[in-house]
Amino acid sequence: MECVVGSRCWTFTKWVPLKASSGLSLENGGVSVGNGRGGGGRMGVCGRGRVEVGRSGRRAVARCSLSGNSMQFVALHQLSEWLSKQGFPSQDVKLTSFGEEGIGLAAGRNFKDGETALKIPENYTVTGVDVVNHPVVSAPAAGRGDLIGLTLWLMYERSQGENSVWHPYLKTFPATTLSPLLWSAEEQQELLKGSPVLEEVQQRTAALEGEYEDLLPFFNKDTQTFPEEHFSLAAFKSAFSMILSRALYLPAADLFALVPFADALNHRADCQAYVDYSMEDQAVVFQVDRSYKEGEQVFTSYGRERSNADFLITYGFVDENNAMDNLELEVGLVAGDRLEVLKRQILQQSMFDSPQSFPLYLDRFPTQLLTYMRLSRLQDPALFSKIVFEKDIMLDQANEYEVLMILMGECRSRLEKYEGGVDDEIRLLKNKKLTPRERVAAQLRLSEKKILTSTMTALRTRLAPIRGIPAKGGGLKDPNADINEMFDMVEQVASAPKKFFDSMFKK
Repeated sequence: MECVVGSRCWTFTKWVPLKASSGLSLENGGVSVGNGRGGGGRMGVCGRGRVEVGRSGRRAVARCSLSGNSMQFVALHQLSEWLSKQGFPSQDVKLTSFGEEGIGLAAGRNFKDGETALKIPENYTVTGVDVVNHPVVSAPAAGRGDLIGLTLWLMYERSQGENSVWHPYLKTFPATTLSPLLWSAEEQQELLKGSPVLEEVQQRTAALEGEYEDLLPFFNKDTQTFPEEHFSLAAFKSAFSMILSRALYLPAADLFALVPFADALNHRADCQAYVDYSMEDQAVVFQVDRSYKEGEQVFTSYGRERSNADFLITYGFVDENNAMDNLELEVGLVAGDRLEVLKRQILQQSMFDSPQSFPLYLDRFPTQLLTYMRLSRLQDPALFSKIVFEKDIMLDQANEYEVLMILMGECRSRLEKYEGGVDDEIRLLKNKKLTPRERVAAQLRLSEKKILTSTMTALRTRLAPIRGIPAKGGGLKDPNADINEMFDMVEQVASAPKKFFDSMFKK
């Protein structure tokens, strides 16, 4: 059950030479591949099968890095020709340029909800198995997880240039992404000032640099195989950000994979379809979640529960239509509370910890957050029986006032860490001279400020009847002077950034 802001509540690898075969067809600017003979030997595919410089725009759609439609067409032609020579099976979608929206997949026929649009045999993917069997990077990648292994694989294949069998793919890769993992420390501090994502970015950056330090003995031992130009810290971060943005996580197989065609699917906020692995078909499959007409762009979801901070770090974009965008608020029991033992027992029975993180959304926040806070501040054991995490039940006015004022203070404290308010970010985003990094950072700050201000509006609405004053103009003048001293002694709930992305080095 969640509280609505502004109201009450609503409750495996062989590297083989390119095969000589055609199978290429071009229709209406789209490119489809396949020679109808099924898969060849296992091939290595790197990154998302399209040409762009990263993801941006309202629907987080990639934009093409090539100038001019003719160059886009040539790049798509070369990409599809390479796949055809590898015996890549025909698909019911086509790589297509969608103008300003960039490269994506278009429906090659009419689709009904639930139909399979992609079925890519597993021998046309690159996974940790390919890394383990790689003659060069298997040793440094040992024990480091899927993402780091794929990063090393990409670094090595990039270093081979045209000698890499995967060169036709690699040359379509963008030069960089907009992930703040690639920003300088100064840029991170300046552009992410006030945002809780700054600490997370700094943690991840430090972890990446630590991982690179662990890899240096492998690189320094054989500089001919691992030339500094292609195995520097900058190259490592660049390759990692590319893998982070383009490798697909396949839940059924519990691994990350680079998958041709499937990784060309663009994200849309209201989409619920996602790419996964089918044990029955031994293939990566994608089923649409709605009807599409032939020629329409087919979309996927990069995650229904992901915040814009996560999207920015992982893919380099901010989704302005992300209904699940949120800020995390960490709360806990009061240290030294005489009732702490009893309160911990109540929390454990309801599967909560201390401290516990809760999300704040643009238009709602969890009822469990309020219940947790009510319990943490409660000093009358007789009211424990009223604690129900599934319902929005006020215990008493003094407790409610205390909880709402603490939450209000936390939101205000967070807003004060930023420079300017919501209107300032809106005006800034109208500046056409902003760099891409400045723009995505401003989009993130704006989304976070909106969440905080809307949460404060909801808290004021709840405070109004308790104070006995209307909640107009955001006024916070408190008529309850007789209990001010008690609330002044209450410490603020400390905020905390999202937990570190544990799977970064473990998957």
